[in-house]
Amino acid sequence: MKKSLLAVALAAAPFLANASESNGIGYTYAQLDYVYQDGAQVDGINAYPNGFNLSGSYAFTDNVFGTASFGGTEDSRYHAKYKNPNWSLGVGFNTAIGANADWVSQIKYADSDARVRLDSDFWGCTDCRDNLNHQGGQVTTGVLGRIVDGLTANAYLGYEDYNHRYDGNFFADFGMVYSFNKTWGLHGGLKLAEGVDTYSVGVRASF
Repeated sequence: MKKSLLAVALAAAPFLANASESNGIGYTYAQLDYVYQDGAQVDGINAYPNGFNLSGSYAFTDNVFGTASFGGTEDSRYHAKYKNPNWSLGVGFNTAIGANADWVSQIKYADSDARVRLDSDFWGCTDCRDNLNHQGGQVTTGVLGRIVDGLTANAYLGYEDYNHRYDGNFFADFGMVYSFNKTWGLHGGLKLAEGVDTYSVGVRASF
């Protein structure tokens, strides 16, 4: 299943004959976001973790770029503490599909820890810690376009899969960036996955 989805993402490669720099959409930036998750399940407990994520992208050519991210979220409730440090590395391919839009496909390796610590006095446990290191990946594909001068938006469909009893999951990823000038802009994002909605808002520096 994962190999088939990877092949679908790579199927965009033959369309890379069209350069996309001419439409003014850039792929070299650094971004810092505040992140909030709604509906996460941690050992059967509803959690609402929040935190920060630092991400970036670098355009190697007009049509190929690399991505990286590092961050984490956490939450404390029901006499338990949850932490989710995570990072990713990936590569993306983009091609112009119009004067104001690109078709973008990305492949990422992702590493995500799920750490839970229970209050031993409340839960009566002897081994009150649980730690799962989820390793896997994501593939996404979709459209990134300039709506008006200074405002870009994306709509991607993706699939992610990890080890340690994590079932593969489809998701939708939406985002918008409003640029005040050539360097600085504001970012807002929404990721809709099965049972979990992830919201992000932050600042982007483009180069």
